[in-house]
Amino acid sequence: MALEFDLVIENRHVAFSSILILIGTCITIIVYLRNPNPLLRSERSNDLFAQGRKRLKEPPAATTNAEWTSMRELEFYKELYFKLQNLEEHTDTVPIARRAFLVLVSQALEDYGKAPNTNILSIEHFDKNELACFLQSHQDKVTSQYRRYISRRQSGGPCELFQDQQAAGDWLREIAPLKLVDGAWLGHLNKITMPFSLRQIMRQTWQVFTEELGNGNRDQHHVKIFEDLLRGFEPDLPSPTTTAILHPRYKLGNLKYWRAAVAQILVSLFPHDFLPEILGFNMHFESLQLDTMQAAKELPEVGLNAYYFLLHVSIDNGHSGHAAMAMESVADYIRHIADAEGEVAAEVAWKRIQAGYIFSEWQFQKGSQATNIIERLDDASNDRLESKVLAIFGSKIQAAHRLHCGSRVKIGRRSLSDWLDPEAFLDEEWQREFIRSLSTSKPWIYPGDSRRSKLAQEFRWGGRMYGAFTKSELETLELWINSLDYARTPFYYSFIEPITHSWHQRPKISNTDKSSNFGLALGSGSIETASSLPKDQDPLGKYLGDLSTNPNLSFLLPLWFTQCCLLESYVYAPGRTTDKIGCAVVRFLRAQSGFETEDLVVTGTDEPRTTENGGIVEFGLEIIRHASLPIPQDLYSLFSRWPSDFAMTMLKLASSPIRNFGILLGMSMAFLELQEMVSESTNSGLLCPKSSERLALLVRRQYQCLQVCLQEIPPGDTRHVDFHRGYDTAKVEINKCFGPTV
Repeated sequence: MALEFDLVIENRHVAFSSILILIGTCITIIVYLRNPNPLLRSERSNDLFAQGRKRLKEPPAATTNAEWTSMRELEFYKELYFKLQNLEEHTDTVPIARRAFLVLVSQALEDYGKAPNTNILSIEHFDKNELACFLQSHQDKVTSQYRRYISRRQSGGPCELFQDQQAAGDWLREIAPLKLVDGAWLGHLNKITMPFSLRQIMRQTWQVFTEELGNGNRDQHHVKIFEDLLRGFEPDLPSPTTTAILHPRYKLGNLKYWRAAVAQILVSLFPHDFLPEILGFNMHFESLQLDTMQAAKELPEVGLNAYYFLLHVSIDNGHSGHAAMAMESVADYIRHIADAEGEVAAEVAWKRIQAGYIFSEWQFQKGSQATNIIERLDDASNDRLESKVLAIFGSKIQAAHRLHCGSRVKIGRRSLSDWLDPEAFLDEEWQREFIRSLSTSKPWIYPGDSRRSKLAQEFRWGGRMYGAFTKSELETLELWINSLDYARTPFYYSFIEPITHSWHQRPKISNTDKSSNFGLALGSGSIETASSLPKDQDPLGKYLGDLSTNPNLSFLLPLWFTQCCLLESYVYAPGRTTDKIGCAVVRFLRAQSGFETEDLVVTGTDEPRTTENGGIVEFGLEIIRHASLPIPQDLYSLFSRWPSDFAMTMLKLASSPIRNFGILLGMSMAFLELQEMVSESTNSGLLCPKSSERLALLVRRQYQCLQVCLQEIPPGDTRHVDFHRGYDTAKVEINKCFGPTV
């Protein structure tokens, strides 16, 4: 009996324990499902749509379809907001971001195309005077609305934006996601890989970005000013680059502003492909807005600081401020395209600028209405079909090489023979452009109708390519054609009258290897520590070579231009540049680009823009001219003449600026020594005396900024060790520039 009794008790213990485990499991599952942010749960999955389905599988009780759709979209944008500001950890988000941009800009164009005479589409052909009148008309409309508003207030009318401090706080929370990325629409613009001929246009536009970041002055940084305002309600407000900002406790839950914030980041993400759209977006976003002026008046009335809004009323002015600079950049770009590519290309460029302008304006006109973006993007099966189609074409290329050279068939603006060039087709960007052009090329492809599509007909009996595709390959092609719909062939392409971008063979630069911090790329052997650097020398005085001998330009030029990449990506998320390191990097990049020394008053349109006031790129082009060498179009064409493995390593390291920050700082310091040597080599023929003098000034400014960065890194931080690794490795490569001339 005793044994039997013990067994009964033991069984009950087991049963009781099992019940506890079951209850605990249920609680865990409930907490997991109710967690409103998948990023706070887990970041293992980067499928934004799959995570949305997991979290919001069924609508909550008493929720309408419209509310349900808005909830799902809100979570989608919040997650995308975080990942786009942390791209080096979420590189697989980039294709989703590209599709999201095309879907959203297409919807904006469709909505605005219904009444083209009431918006910027009324300017059918670019004319600078007509554009100036249009923009002035917009400002007149806003200022007239503001005058009527002031008249109502002076007649005793109440505040119209918010009634008290609590309402003001609620409003500030609503707009916070947008204001905490202020400037992000230009964050990816200043790339050394952009065409050199566009430098002056990009420089003026990028100046707008640096002024949004306070030109590297924390007290003038727009995001920091807004953070300080919001911290009156949320003292522990986290950085907008962290997952913490997504938590519902901060009550940042307005779909309109999360979407607008993501749109800012999306439009900047692909400067090589969508520069006209960036310029157009910039032109609208910097225009005067009524709610900005109202907030500047009403916030002090409820006891809050209005300086963030006053700042934007003044700095965005249409005479010498951001609005004026934005319009000039557009006019300069159209002029450049007309001169370089002709009037037809300039007309297309204008339509793309209009698309960018509309994309910005539409964000606010759309309000908090959902756009069903998840349904329009959530099509994994189509992605797989597209990949299969590309794989089929890729597998046929060697067998078909040169067989199409006599064909007059064109896909977009390029011949079929050019598209299927084996070397070119290795590039992923080329493949994406090919599949996009193919999907929009009638009569070869009629989206959704493979029977009507001439390409599919040519592979059947009687067609000129019968037998080139197997039965299964043709079925895959037909499935892909039939799957094409609005989301896969956005209205955007129809609007701009599809035109193929100019393309250059680009070296492979992979930044997807997260398992390594690129240590193997930094050479070998022993890594010197801080103690190995002499302390009694001139700050930039490490001797690297003798410029009285002819420098080896085949080594020097690729490194000279590529050095500009090292810290350029550190600043693309404005929220990461509000501390002392971020501000110092902003000032460093301004000096590198040739901007004047920072002042408490912004220079606006007074900033000198001649080549005499250029930066590192302009000095590099001067070196090339003095050597009587052909001017390269961009960095990639320079690489085709003077290949450099180390330059490629620099680009790869720079693609992960947070992870490799110490290494990039060290390399930047080594290149400052190279710059100083070039500035002092008056007999080398590299630069004229005036340029040498200016370069010396820029070197000192850059050095001061790097010193601030080093001082802000805590003692014992591994970034100090990385700094010396980067410095020593770059020094070895720089020394090669002064060996025997090849």
